[in-house]
Amino acid sequence: MSLDNVIYELTHEGAGLKLKHVEQVADRSGPAIEPGTHVHHWDKDNFLKEIETGVPLKHIEECQDRSNPRVEGVQVHPNDRPALLAEVKAVGGHHALVSEIKAGSVALKHVDAPADRSAPAVQGAQVGKWDKGAFLHEIESEHKLKHVENAADRSSPRVDPEVQLKPNRHGELLNEVKSSSPKQLRHVQDT
Repeated sequence: MSLDNVIYELTHEGAGLKLKHVEQVADRSGPAIEPGTHVHHWDKDNFLKEIETGVPLKHIEECQDRSNPRVEGVQVHPNDRPALLAEVKAVGGHHALVSEIKAGSVALKHVDAPADRSAPAVQGAQVGKWDKGAFLHEIESEHKLKHVENAADRSSPRVDPEVQLKPNRHGELLNEVKSSSPKQLRHVQDT
């Protein structure tokens, strides 16, 4: 309901309404500011001018630079890759090395076949062929089910013997509510 509707109801329809006069109200709508807190005006223009003009920086004479990594007892050797690449270029590259091996000028050592361990380690498992057509035919055909005489049926919920279940009277309650009119409702006094 809008404020205009409330004012209209109070002025026109609410002639019989009597409003109570309120003497003192504890207004807690303001923010909780601790005593001794002062709010100052922020001068944005001077702040921006100070940024534009810059600030004189101090010159640092002596500095303790700790940006290098701390590695104790480790020796770093130079990379031999450039020398290796130069040697490969001097020999004539990969093709020259392969040609030299094929010519037989380089003696190669015989290497026995290593133990092949690339196959998966599956012990005692056999993989057979799946006949999809026979499987689908078996599903489509009729099955003979076995008759079970004595089955221990455990599908019902387990309820203790002391528990007593009563019928739900929700339907009766709804019928009673539908059949009664609002005029027959009883007045409930303050408890």
